[in-house]
Amino acid sequence: MSTKRWKTPIDELKNRPFPKTAGCLIIGDEILNGKTLDTNSNFFGYHIEVYVKTCLNDSFTFLISAKFCFNLGIDLKRIEVIPDDEETIVEAAKRLSSSYDMVVTSGGIGSTHDDITYPSLARAFNLSLVHHQPTLDRMVIFKSEPNEEAVIARKRMALFPTPSIVVYPLEEYWVPIVIVNENVHILPGLPSLFQSLLSEYAKYLNSVEDNGFVRTFVKATQQESFIAPVLSRVQEDVKGMDVKVGSYPKWKGSRRWVIVSFLTRRKQKELVERLAKEVAKEINGVVVDSSDD
Repeated sequence: MSTKRWKTPIDELKNRPFPKTAGCLIIGDEILNGKTLDTNSNFFGYHIEVYVKTCLNDSFTFLISAKFCFNLGIDLKRIEVIPDDEETIVEAAKRLSSSYDMVVTSGGIGSTHDDITYPSLARAFNLSLVHHQPTLDRMVIFKSEPNEEAVIARKRMALFPTPSIVVYPLEEYWVPIVIVNENVHILPGLPSLFQSLLSEYAKYLNSVEDNGFVRTFVKATQQESFIAPVLSRVQEDVKGMDVKVGSYPKWKGSRRWVIVSFLTRRKQKELVERLAKEVAKEINGVVVDSSDD
């Protein structure tokens, strides 16, 4: 195996079925005890824009459009945050894997004693733990360790559940996405790595044109109780048309308003734009570009 930098060819995964549903498993005591804020589940699921620093150069910052499930049209059904506990990881991974087409895990794949995601998932799906030589080779390129103890600790990060699918979406990182049980995607918890790997991995999915989600928003200063009957009627009118109508109260100081959201597939964008205009007129609102307006 050559140790030059490379990434997994996209064609190697293109024959895999496109996932329609997804679950997200955030693993880490630091999330549950409030030490670390989880941003990875938000990145995986929703349409936001975030700035992240690359691991290669902390002074260089770039924009990633966080649209994974949203933009691809994958229906994110569940997000769970669980501790670094083997029994909990095993139970949650098996349950989500059997319930959804795609599962993404975040965290617990480092070199310390409490990083137990790989062995826990190996146990969950009755797999062996084997050092992955291509990953060990990549480590040599990207990282030199000061002593033997550090080398041994880092090798734990290449001890993968086997058999598995190992994907390197980016040639500039040695860390891969490891896929077990056909649909459980194991990713690091570090947001910059998680986001970069996942963004590039979207290219490996056999996505359907115009399948992604779109939203249109209406801002109204009427009380939510006033607009509720209108929204109930609209939701009933679009029943069975793959359109979701939501209402979200907002306030800042003495100002209060309501954001109405119309969500559908990209191929029905004109439908929700028309609905938004009609509802805006009926509730004395205005169509806006963002839920933050």
